[in-house]
Amino acid sequence: MPEFLETFLQGDFALTAFVSTLSLVAVWFPFFGGLRIALRAVAATRQLRAAELRRDAGRLSAASVEPLAMTLIRVLRKSLSESDRESCPTEFVVDASKQYAMNEYDARYAQPISMYANLLPPLGFIGTTTGLLILFLSMHASNESLELGALALALTSSIFALVAFAVLEGLKIRLYARLLSSLQHALYAAQPRTESRRVRPGATPAAAR
Repeated sequence: MPEFLETFLQGDFALTAFVSTLSLVAVWFPFFGGLRIALRAVAATRQLRAAELRRDAGRLSAASVEPLAMTLIRVLRKSLSESDRESCPTEFVVDASKQYAMNEYDARYAQPISMYANLLPPLGFIGTTTGLLILFLSMHASNESLELGALALALTSSIFALVAFAVLEGLKIRLYARLLSSLQHALYAAQPRTESRRVRPGATPAAAR
């Protein structure tokens, strides 16, 4: 065995690496849960082409993630067909359909990501306080290896937890901007079709314009 590897395994570095790995594992589970939902949200907030927006939303398989732009168009078409009988303003129907899609995003993706992200700071705080407690005990025992391991636990748990929290919160901000962009693109792509549905029976094309 090489000398530097033997020194590493027998010295304080082994304890530090072990404690750091424990901190990483504790942070990884909630971070992975939030990251998995964020990846699904990426698929749900993608922009759709005009041809995709015109197709039937029922063609999507049950296992696939329906893009929220498709949800918006599906709800908008249904609402416009019903509002023709009730004489609801088109602007109100469009705004309500957009709010429906945003509520779906919030319930399916934003809130679960926040739930996992909010677990990370307490985990980091628990690791920090536990490391400080072990540090105080090791100072009375005059054990330098234990002191180094306690410092590693206190620092790495906070660093890993805060970095993971920042990543998930940053993904939330990016996904929200991506959602707004995809919904706006869907409304713009469906605008001519939406306006044509508002033409009253007997109206001339000139009046419709």
